[in-house]
Amino acid sequence: MAIGVLAVGFWIRLSLRVQRLLRGTGKPRPFQCQAARHLRRDEAARASAVSRDDVVTFLGFAAFVWLWSVALARGSYGLAVLAWYGTGRLFLEPLHGEPSIVFGRVRIDRVVAALLALCAGGALALVAAASLPAVRLYDNNPAHLWNRLHASLFVRVTADGREYGADRVDPLLWVGSTYLLQGPSHVQAITLLNEFIETHGEQLLRDPLKRGILQRDLWTVFDWLEGSHAPYQQPQLIPEVVRKGVEDLRQPLATVIARLALTPEEIRTLPDNYAATARPNALPPDLFQPDGPWVSVGRPDGPIARHHLRDDGPGKNSVFLVLIRLPGGRDATLKYLDALRSFSGPLWMHDANQPRYLQDYPNPNLPQFPVGTQVALVRRALLIDSTGRIAPTRLTEQVQLRTHRAISAMTAQEFADAQRIDENMFARAGQDFEEFSLSRAALFGERAGGLLPLAALDRFFLTFSSHGVDFFDMRSGQSSLATQDDPAHAAKLGCKDCHGAPGVYSFNSYVPFRLAGPGFTQAPRLSEISLVDAEQVAVAWKQQRVDWGRLQPLLRGPLKLRDHPGQRQP
Repeated sequence: MAIGVLAVGFWIRLSLRVQRLLRGTGKPRPFQCQAARHLRRDEAARASAVSRDDVVTFLGFAAFVWLWSVALARGSYGLAVLAWYGTGRLFLEPLHGEPSIVFGRVRIDRVVAALLALCAGGALALVAAASLPAVRLYDNNPAHLWNRLHASLFVRVTADGREYGADRVDPLLWVGSTYLLQGPSHVQAITLLNEFIETHGEQLLRDPLKRGILQRDLWTVFDWLEGSHAPYQQPQLIPEVVRKGVEDLRQPLATVIARLALTPEEIRTLPDNYAATARPNALPPDLFQPDGPWVSVGRPDGPIARHHLRDDGPGKNSVFLVLIRLPGGRDATLKYLDALRSFSGPLWMHDANQPRYLQDYPNPNLPQFPVGTQVALVRRALLIDSTGRIAPTRLTEQVQLRTHRAISAMTAQEFADAQRIDENMFARAGQDFEEFSLSRAALFGERAGGLLPLAALDRFFLTFSSHGVDFFDMRSGQSSLATQDDPAHAAKLGCKDCHGAPGVYSFNSYVPFRLAGPGFTQAPRLSEISLVDAEQVAVAWKQQRVDWGRLQPLLRGPLKLRDHPGQRQP
């Protein structure tokens, strides 16, 4: 409505101006409008009237054009129209005849116009300030360009104004999300990316750690854009809107990603934040110790933790490491991996005499590891260096740690019970679940290496192995958010859902019994792999991805211009 009022006002004023020009004079004619009938008779005053009138009109039109392309908070457009109208009347009222109400030398009509402009302008400023995201990750000023860009991509807001996701390791984006693909969030993201490009926002901060984290975040969003998008809830995604949304964001994102690229040497010197976090009562300090008790597990046909890589959620620009430790130490762990490779029996058993839901279950004779065994899933960041290559880093993004406190014998009933969700599910699983996730605020503030337990972070949202539903887009999302569990409990629930079977039957890197079903008959030959080799396997896998194939050519131009700062950058 506000835009309509402004547009009508502009076109009325423009039409009057065109009529004057067509009649051969820039001066208003007496019959044209009431304002013209009250203009001063003096020719100089008439010329001044036309000049001021046109200036205010075209300033309003310029503001109208600018506001058209800017995503503002609700009510901002109406306030902007009122401020424009009040400012215009403040300058135009003196051009009328004698005012009907005066107080000394003060014209009441000008006072009213000034108050209208001040009140509307002040309210507009307050709304704009209130709509600034409360993000202070890269700088203490929330209006810093890097903070605003991060907030536009990561912060999601509920209907009642609650903000989530500001310091989450992955953006709150799902297969069914409309966010960033259309509407104000789409316009805002493009506006901020273009501002970053045009003002060379990469020069605002030189800290390699912050540059690397921001690039990693933008790359995560790019990969989500290039992934699957499906209409899982209302409002549904329209394929044409999705294609346009992706196309609009693709090049600006790629350009900023390239602008933030670190040199290979800068990437090698990024800190090992896990080492700063590890302590005996939380994360094991010897997890990456060469020849230590933990063994990094690999497979000959590609990366480990394949379900994490194949999932439609974000997180494809990471190295996933799986490490296992038996109570007997390194030698016992290596012997156990040998036993798994040597197992030649069937993976599944079938008993037709059982009820249908109990007929298929894992082979009870599979080599079982002992009580006290620990399994760790570690996720480390990949970055893109200044030569355009994918580079592994020592930046740990997430750590999941499971300790097996009790291991039941495998039976058909045990396997069925492992998939039940009730108050006894954690006791049945016989495992302790712990998860630590990256906090940018803690990382930049050098607090505990930046890895914090989930209980200390934002509310937990499942973006991995989810149903693709965006809770923030759903009309019923408000109640869904209000009834969620605390972060630690919700994360454990997600882990238990896939890793709730006893012992080796929850070791999905070997056989994902809970996910694959009896059709899965060939187990991979797991063996020890060095961290360097695991990183190279992850890089090679990423290089074959469709999303990398689409990003790589978009990086070439910006990377070349980055190396030659004297040239004009796009």
